[in-house]
Amino acid sequence: MVAKKLGVSTATLFQRTGSKQQLMLMALQPEGTVITELERGVQPGVAVREQLSQVLIELNEYLGTIIGGSITLRAAGIEVEELPEPTPQRLRLLLTQWLVQATSAGLLVVIDPRTTADILIGTLESRHIHAYMQQEQLSSKQHREYIQAMLDVVFPAR
Repeated sequence: MVAKKLGVSTATLFQRTGSKQQLMLMALQPEGTVITELERGVQPGVAVREQLSQVLIELNEYLGTIIGGSITLRAAGIEVEELPEPTPQRLRLLLTQWLVQATSAGLLVVIDPRTTADILIGTLESRHIHAYMQQEQLSSKQHREYIQAMLDVVFPAR
């Protein structure tokens, strides 16, 4: 079906992908990094809460892709030896560094950046896992509203 949609023969498709397993891996895992906001670092002159919200929206989209893809692959009996870059662990490290930078600039009060990064990313991961298990489709608006509510809890207004 995939070969037909692409207008190539099955042999050509498997020549390019190697196997059904590799084809599924390619289809269900994101290509490249989508964390430009996090990599950019803390931006002077832009409200830190707005920046953090954008960082979390990007992370949320990325995590939704790799979590859904990983669960689907495992359900199909396909073991994923390596997660795509950046891995969730790498995201935690990058977010920790971002939080340290924001704290050093006096823009945020973060007592423990590493734990805070774990809480923020772990909450997003958990939400995607639960939505997947309940076969619930969450809209971009619902994700943005949830992230705003999460920020209100973790970083209440002074």
